[in-house]
Amino acid sequence: MIANLLTIILGISVAFVSPSRCEAPQIPLHSSDLRGFDVSRAQAGLNPNFWSCVFRNGYNKVVIRAYQQACGHGGQVDPNFVPAYNAAVAAGFEHIDAYMFPCVGPQPTGVDCKTPGEQVQELIDTININGMDIQRLWFDIEPTTGVCNAWQLGTAENLRVAREWIDVLGTTAREWGIYANRNQWVGMFGSLGADVASDLPLWAVQFDRVPGVSTVTRFFGGWTSAHAKQYWLGTTTPECGGSVDLDSFIN
Repeated sequence: MIANLLTIILGISVAFVSPSRCEAPQIPLHSSDLRGFDVSRAQAGLNPNFWSCVFRNGYNKVVIRAYQQACGHGGQVDPNFVPAYNAAVAAGFEHIDAYMFPCVGPQPTGVDCKTPGEQVQELIDTININGMDIQRLWFDIEPTTGVCNAWQLGTAENLRVAREWIDVLGTTAREWGIYANRNQWVGMFGSLGADVASDLPLWAVQFDRVPGVSTVTRFFGGWTSAHAKQYWLGTTTPECGGSVDLDSFIN
């Protein structure tokens, strides 16, 4: 009788604490992955309360947008990059990466994109001048439409330009990786097998809301494994809010 009563009470308790809304999942405690997120929004970068909160709640990896396509300027360093980095460091983060969203493609603004070399040099100069300890830089390959028209050059020209960019990245003496989405690869390069930079680590996009790098199952571009996984786009941290994407990274 007592055992049955305890079972009923415990069952009721579980029912009451079960979440009534869909929250971002937690990486399993046994996982060796770093629990991470990436940011591109100013509110996440400039709010010190956000940074201290996410660090206290077990997030130990962040990727900050460092460069934006800014097609009216031909590409530019994100003005929130340095403030966001400083806020992350002040909160205690040691694992900090940055990503580059380049200006690529025809510009109806009338302002041509700066050359790959010019854009990369602007980013590297910013990192060096500000003494920033960035572990890895990620080159974001994804198409956009509308004003900036990223990667809208046709598949053959997209492939040529992408490889030109990769050659430039290789001159920087920095650690680079590639952020890319399998769902967009064929549209940009004509084939899932089109190899742009499979020798560089892959930050794979797989929006299944399942954390863990080992759960990446959809490969392309010559990659057969991933270094990171973006598993939830355009969400908030359940503990601290903010505007983020959620990620797992190999430690």
